[in-house]
Amino acid sequence: GAAGEGRAQAELEEVEKALLARGGESNTMEQLLRHVVTKVTDEGLVIEIFDLPNAPLFGDDTAEPTEVLDAVTKLLADVVNLTTNEIAVSGHLRAHPVTLIDNPVWDLSALRAQITREMLEEAGIDTARMQRISGYADRKPAVADPAAERNNRIEVILLRRNR
Repeated sequence: GAAGEGRAQAELEEVEKALLARGGESNTMEQLLRHVVTKVTDEGLVIEIFDLPNAPLFGDDTAEPTEVLDAVTKLLADVVNLTTNEIAVSGHLRAHPVTLIDNPVWDLSALRAQITREMLEEAGIDTARMQRISGYADRKPAVADPAAERNNRIEVILLRRNR
């Protein structure tokens, strides 16, 4: 009912607050959290982790995670374990030139989501909570310029319980 839905909403908001509160702990933590934005949607709490100039999450056009992604996934695992919500992970990439013979966006976005899922599980997230891994390629840009670096991102979604 409405009370259960309100409680679920409050839990998601608590996780969001706990994550954002980590920013004051140290300068290193603040640097990490520059890669993260959150929003509560109908699907649940979306935690978006994205590339910054000179601080990518993965090596250029690979699924090789950087130290930044390693540190962020460890932080997320601590915060996400405050709840028992199921989790979805999706990968997104910036658009590549149309003239590429072998455009890597589909396979690479899915592989990056898969690698992130594995990293979250290694950091302490229960495997049974993982419900969906998706690669969206360059189909859902976060900013107007489809080739912008900001479109390279991973979304970790704490799914609503009633969905």
